Amino acid sequence: MRHSFDPLIFAEIDGYFVYHLARSLPSLEANLDLPAYRAQRILLPFLAAPFGAFIPWAIISINLGALATGSYALACIALQYRLSPLIGVVFGLWIGSLFALQFNLTEILTYALVLCGIALYESHRPAPAAIMFGLAILAKETAILYPVALIISHIRTQPWRQQALFGLLSLGPGALWQLALIVLLGQSGLTAAFQAGAPADRMVPLIGLLTTPMRAPDFWIAQVLWVFVPSLGAVCWGLIALLRNSERTSPASWTLLFNGLFVLALPAPSCEYMVHSARIALAVVVALTWAIIRMQRPTLALAWCGFLLAPLTLFRPDAYF
Repeated sequence: MRHSFDPLIFAEIDGYFVYHLARSLPSLEANLDLPAYRAQRILLPFLAAPFGAFIPWAIISINLGALATGSYALACIALQYRLSPLIGVVFGLWIGSLFALQFNLTEILTYALVLCGIALYESHRPAPAAIMFGLAILAKETAILYPVALIISHIRTQPWRQQALFGLLSLGPGALWQLALIVLLGQSGLTAAFQAGAPADRMVPLIGLLTTPMRAPDFWIAQVLWVFVPSLGAVCWGLIALLRNSERTSPASWTLLFNGLFVLALPAPSCEYMVHSARIALAVVVALTWAIIRMQRPTLALAWCGFLLAPLTLFRPDAYF
């Protein structure tokens, strides 16, 4: 309302890239800093592109729909383990989800699809689950940690043909799109990321947090409590579960380990403000929530939900406008 109902006010940071990619399709000729790197996250721009002049509203609507879909999928997973479906609100009201919604980012669609994939996987429907993971990777490449974790967890227990089909459906679309980027833009998104120097910043766990200036001590502490402590816990839990060969949390244990390490190694620019780190931490929030659900302990699940919803009392919805 303060901005005369202009939807472009939401198109900040990565939302700027989503908007211009949607406007440029099908040519991908957008004025971006790293075109191939940005274009590898093509799913949200692709879904919004057909709406023409209403692309800004389409992006907002798609993210709202994904927020509801992810919450519903998480509720379905909880019901499968005889827990309250109200656990689904964790995805919808996690502060990182709200930040991603506020800035038109791709994390909501990415991890909504991941949750749909997990729900289908828990229902013993591996092929549709793999398709959901494949779409999630097209929304954001970091979703690859989920299907890779599942493939590794079943490498000794499932027939190779079933594993190959799952890998083809989940990893194939992303690989094909990377090849298409080479043809269209001259390089893949992964190559562009290396040129930007992103991998070098991710070599040491916690390096980003420890090297980031403490501009706002309260936000820095909030990042430690709600982003990095859960990520460290996910890594420790995953390692312990794997060493014990625990069936209660497997295959979630591999997702805990991979996604926890991913968030712990965030580079300094992603740790400068919680608006960045919290939405990236959706990777860990989903993994930990899935693992806790599989334990079937209502008290633990309730405590985890309360912990995740606590930041709602610290941040105003309009804090970054």
